[in-house]
Amino acid sequence: MAHLNVLSWGAPDAPRVCVALHGITANAGSWTRPARLLAERGWRVLAPDLRGHGESPRADGDFRTATLLADIAESVPTAPDMLIGHSFGGYLAQIAVLDRVMRPRALLLEDPVSVQPDAAVPTAMLAWDEANLPRSIDGLLALNPGWNRLDAAWKLLSLEQIDFADARAAFAGNAPWDMRPRAARVAAITRTAWIVPEVSRFVPVADRERLIRDVGTAAVVVVPGAGHSVHRDMTERFVALVESLAARP
Repeated sequence: MAHLNVLSWGAPDAPRVCVALHGITANAGSWTRPARLLAERGWRVLAPDLRGHGESPRADGDFRTATLLADIAESVPTAPDMLIGHSFGGYLAQIAVLDRVMRPRALLLEDPVSVQPDAAVPTAMLAWDEANLPRSIDGLLALNPGWNRLDAAWKLLSLEQIDFADARAAFAGNAPWDMRPRAARVAAITRTAWIVPEVSRFVPVADRERLIRDVGTAAVVVVPGAGHSVHRDMTERFVALVESLAARP
């Protein structure tokens, strides 16, 4: 088990607590802009760097799902008011809820990687990222026009921090997985919302329609014009969705 580096925003005694899990090769700083807005609205936001990411240790090099979840449970509150998982963090968040590692009052899944058919697919994704992602703020902004310079700066830092061998161990090493048949179970355990861009690599239209059939229209929010990182492309819209989910009975 590794004690993770955790970034925090908001007062330590804030009445509401949110834990946010980043995606593969990212870091906790990717949550800075929405976390600042949530802190202004009375939240305490805690975002861990996953094992091998950001300033967290790689520990013993074990990147199995159970190990990653044990790190998280050791490093942040396990019963927050809100648990957010983006991308690979969305996969981890679902498993954490299903296995009762985390017991949030509400769960927000942002374009989650709910299915990986085999290790080859995530391996190819990471190979492309390693070879092609820009290593400059301006280059990252050109690739992600909805971001601001702070978003790009945190992404640039995360690419400097990550060892892609560790990313492959986590992202490809845990494949295959398929959370789609378990979506209704996740939603039955805790209030859950899926936030997805209109065009999503990880939740394509057929999967989105299946998800709506399984969990209901109200639980699936499609955000036109956003990319994979809704919380960076449309930060205020994302924060409004967090607040809306938290307010549901």
